[in-house]
Amino acid sequence: MRLVTNGILVNQFNQILLIQRNDTRTYAEPGGGLEQGELPTDNIAREVREETGIIALPVRLVSINFWALPPHGLLAFTFRCLQRGGELQTSAESPRVGFYATNPLPRPMLPVNRQRINHALKHDGGSVAWWTIPYPLFMRWGRFFLFNVLYRWYDWQRMAKGLPLYQAPPDWELIVCVVLQNEEGGVLWRQTNEGRRLPGGIVPPKTAPWDTAVALTQQQTDHSPTLQDVSGIYVVANSNRMVLVFTAVTSTSSPAAPENCWLPPTQMPPDLPLHWQQIIQHATMPDRETVCQYLPDY
Repeated sequence: MRLVTNGILVNQFNQILLIQRNDTRTYAEPGGGLEQGELPTDNIAREVREETGIIALPVRLVSINFWALPPHGLLAFTFRCLQRGGELQTSAESPRVGFYATNPLPRPMLPVNRQRINHALKHDGGSVAWWTIPYPLFMRWGRFFLFNVLYRWYDWQRMAKGLPLYQAPPDWELIVCVVLQNEEGGVLWRQTNEGRRLPGGIVPPKTAPWDTAVALTQQQTDHSPTLQDVSGIYVVANSNRMVLVFTAVTSTSSPAAPENCWLPPTQMPPDLPLHWQQIIQHATMPDRETVCQYLPDY
């Protein structure tokens, strides 16, 4: 799956930092694709500076969007950011850069960008939102034109100037884990060949991670979880593997299967690696923020 980030940065005059894309010529929030082993927070800081000249500090994840684009799908993380410095400057990908009024937002702008921006501007804390972006016919035709006409023209221009061709960011393997708690606060653990582990697994191509989290939890535990938040985004160091940890609740305390059990958040399975103990502790903390961190392995 392709992973990207978007940054929402508003200045002291309540103006939002936007670029005009060089391909669609539409206005959008700055952002771009994750390179192998890159944290989303590091990626958005890098992309904002490359595309706008502004030094940004990501402070809060506000939304995650899934788009069933070929071949494997695309997942976008949107962060609220603060400006730490820098000056506005254009780039090859962003021929126009500036701070613009938020009401109304400049046109033309794609509906997906407008929806992300409007949600982020209203988000003042609390849970991360997620939704699936529609992929109507006109978007399919537009994407076909970009990849088969415009981007080939860009590649020809690069070759004529002796520049390297554009290299798309890598696809990632996406994994979901669910910290499922009952009314007493217990965490549900399932028995695997590696010991007791959380419900979850690999996200199939062109599938939203929240749909996979619900489906796998139902299959592995016989419980129907109500997802509440994303407590952490974890990248396995030096790899293209990412783990999303969802928090969820269920109204029943029944383990539903003899190999499953409920344990208090303070009690961990004895064979659980230390970094996973810390992940569970963070996920079960009240009023915690979504973190982006490295994992030593998975």
